[in-house]
Amino acid sequence: MSDAKPAENSVQAEPAAKDKTQQARSLTYFIFLAVFVMWIYSLWADRVTPMTDQGRVNGELIRITPQVSGPIAQIHVANNAAVSKGDVLVTIEQQPFKLEVQAAQLALEEAAQSYHADDAAINVAKANESSARAAVNNARQNAERYRVLLKKGTVSQAAMDDSLTKLKTAEASLAQALSALEKARYESGPRGENNPEIQAVLNKREQAKLNLEYTELRAPANGILTNMTLAQGNYASTGQPLLTFINTDNLWLTAMVRENSLAYLKAGDPVKIVFDAYPGQVFTGSITSIGAGSSGNGGLQVNASTGLLDSPTANPSAQRFPVNIKFDALPADVNLRYGGRAVIGFYPGQSYLGEKLANLWIWAWSYISYVS
Repeated sequence: MSDAKPAENSVQAEPAAKDKTQQARSLTYFIFLAVFVMWIYSLWADRVTPMTDQGRVNGELIRITPQVSGPIAQIHVANNAAVSKGDVLVTIEQQPFKLEVQAAQLALEEAAQSYHADDAAINVAKANESSARAAVNNARQNAERYRVLLKKGTVSQAAMDDSLTKLKTAEASLAQALSALEKARYESGPRGENNPEIQAVLNKREQAKLNLEYTELRAPANGILTNMTLAQGNYASTGQPLLTFINTDNLWLTAMVRENSLAYLKAGDPVKIVFDAYPGQVFTGSITSIGAGSSGNGGLQVNASTGLLDSPTANPSAQRFPVNIKFDALPADVNLRYGGRAVIGFYPGQSYLGEKLANLWIWAWSYISYVS
């Protein structure tokens, strides 16, 4: 009896072990099938409803550069402060430039005096020319009168010759007066605003005034100053950037999208956007343009040798290209920051089912990206 019980237990255990093996095998097949289905879905979705987490808030990043040199006299804003278009940001010491304006004004007054003196010289030359012309006319009339009288025998040949000599002398004086008038006009130059001397000093005065205006560095648009390390007394050099300014009125998204996901994307296609800073919220926008090239590795970096945006992957089999996206109306409490990360889903209208599944993924990412 004792030998029969172990044999009976062994017979009962064999079906149970077979059931567990079959269950494990079924689970393995199911996992492989699920992975295969997900792989097929990812390939399909990557074409008809692509998504990328390589999105960055982009915008007009302006390096504010002084156009005149001098020590910084005053800083009017704080680091990371919001400013409005036209606000004075930094003032360079103005006294040297005020002196230049005064010097230019004095030069203009001197030029005006010289201009009036030239006018006087021209007027004198004109008077001399008129006098010489009158003398010529008078000498010519006398010579004609003596010629008539000579024919009548009333005057002598000597008197006639003397009148002709006076005519020639008067004509020579007229020629000299004309030359003097022409010389005076040439030396004084054109009259009015076209006078080169007056125009030159006017230009110098305007440039001096412009340089004085350049001592105040102003905000080119509404935006934010960031990474400001200036201090009063620092020297500002012409052409050397002083401030980094971000135009907050013109922000957009740049998404680096794999080239095999660009097949159906085009300008105007809608997108949905998730920001790490706003969990559970999904924003909308649309494609404005698709980049024609990219180069190297990075985010919003520009390759100095090619001028193209760097692609954030070194894998030559699937480079990424910039897709620019404009936002639809954003809520007033949404504060975007240049370079902030975003997850973007694209909706090119190729699959109704794919877009419904993409909505689910975007909703999930609005929370996953926040905690990741």
